[in-house]
Amino acid sequence: MRIALVGLGDAGMHIHLPALAGMPSVSVVGVTDHNQGRRDRAAGTCSAPVFADFDAMLAGSHPELVVIATPPESHADFALRALAAGAHVMCEKPFVSSLTEADRVRDAATRAGRRVAVNHEFREMPIFRALRDELARPGAAPLAFLQMWQLMDMPPHAESGWRGQMVQRTLYEAGVHLVDLAMTLFGETPVSVQASMYADRAPATDAVAVVTLEFSRGRLAQITQNRLCHGEMQYFEVRADTADASLRASFGGRARLSAGLFRGTRPHARFEFGRSGIAWKEMGNRRTPLARNPDAPMVAATRLVFAETIDAFKTGAEPPTSAERARGVLEVIAACYHSAETGRRIRLDTPPSAAFSSRHLGQ
Repeated sequence: MRIALVGLGDAGMHIHLPALAGMPSVSVVGVTDHNQGRRDRAAGTCSAPVFADFDAMLAGSHPELVVIATPPESHADFALRALAAGAHVMCEKPFVSSLTEADRVRDAATRAGRRVAVNHEFREMPIFRALRDELARPGAAPLAFLQMWQLMDMPPHAESGWRGQMVQRTLYEAGVHLVDLAMTLFGETPVSVQASMYADRAPATDAVAVVTLEFSRGRLAQITQNRLCHGEMQYFEVRADTADASLRASFGGRARLSAGLFRGTRPHARFEFGRSGIAWKEMGNRRTPLARNPDAPMVAATRLVFAETIDAFKTGAEPPTSAERARGVLEVIAACYHSAETGRRIRLDTPPSAAFSSRHLGQ
């Protein structure tokens, strides 16, 4: 498949191009970026032709698939232009900037007879796939309660680039991975959300977010993102509780040695190590390793997303994250911010208002 890439920042250069380089079934026929310095850097490190602008790349490379790795406010425009040129689209997360934009892109793909997918790669990492596999195992107890948290010293006002310009930032940018994984593990869209946000300074950019997602049969997920944490960084931690066991995953590197006696259980000594992340099953102080991430987990996971997406585009099957699925993730995030603003629980099993659908996420 002939693939072209727009966006030569961190995602394009350090995730998408390395992922595509490991795939013999694809050919990168063009890359572009609005920034001359990034184009020059790509010309020195990438074997694909470097084009001065997006339209020149479309006309000169005739791609079958366009990969969009630019800031999110430009995603819809690039997707619509790629679809009009007859290409499928693979978009970096977050998908687009509003539910209305998501509908425009989805409808344009239908008219063009092309497909759109989004790179929600976290769920394809070995440690998170291990949780999915355990929950899907025949006879496994259903997921009842999910906790996910992210603790780091990275206040929004300290960030540069497009991330630093976002007002509604925490859930929309990094939190999209947590929301998507929660929906993946439960296998459905939540029926309601309730959220609270804390902003540490003006402009009122959310620095702390606490979200409760209610799924069918009263099952719950709780997401905590704290960008003001001066303690130990925990980039992405997951605990999935069933009636039989607790399933854990820790992404971001883990090396711990522990020993002790806990509430009358047998004494234990344990060493945990996962350079890029580890997953395990635990019952009391007994732990069973499930998976470890490779050294470049986002590249490996993105390569898997590409492979599954390209196969889906060729066969007509559902890609890992379709435009419809990505829109559903954005709808949950929009509802979280609406809940925080209004102080109300927001139901998602009723049609949203027009104002809710057109609200511009992240701004």
